[in-house]
Amino acid sequence: MRQVLITGAAGAIGSTLREGLRGRFATLRLLDSVPLGDPRSGEELVTADVRDLAGITEAMDGVDATIHLAGLAYEDSFERIRDINMTGTYHVLEAARRQGCARVVFASSNHVTGFYPVGQPIGPGAAPRPDTFYGLSKVFGEDLGRLYVDRHGLQVVRLRIGTFARSPPSPATSAPGSARGTPSTCSIAAWSPRTSAS
Repeated sequence: MRQVLITGAAGAIGSTLREGLRGRFATLRLLDSVPLGDPRSGEELVTADVRDLAGITEAMDGVDATIHLAGLAYEDSFERIRDINMTGTYHVLEAARRQGCARVVFASSNHVTGFYPVGQPIGPGAAPRPDTFYGLSKVFGEDLGRLYVDRHGLQVVRLRIGTFARSPPSPATSAPGSARGTPSTCSIAAWSPRTSAS
């Protein structure tokens, strides 16, 4: 893998990945709708909005894999969630298909299953129970990713992010066995044409 694109590269997770992935690929292409500062060695910076299919398709040119983080990471009106998160995810997957980018990592959320009772054990296969329009947009993104696997042969990984911190919290703020006290929690499921159901 030579070229990787990160959408939403100016956000907390995107900027952390920018640092962590530097030098691991020939090109790390970073995309956001806001300025990303000056490029460092091995970086290409792209200012584009995920609502613009042509811009996203152009940014995807020559990319081997995409980490899709762009979007609203909080609850908002249905219209804004639809336009940015849902349409934006469609544009990323469609651009990947058009440009031959075989792999997409989709940043989902624990809000996909947010209405399960606290303390009820659930796994990655649990039926969605979104707790917000934001959570609903992540259900949509996961299902759209699965469609692009089955219909177009993309490889899609959904990463349900529970919490995120740039560095581990101090032991004094971490409750043993508590997801809230860990630097990050997530659930991962990967789909590829070889593993998808008929």
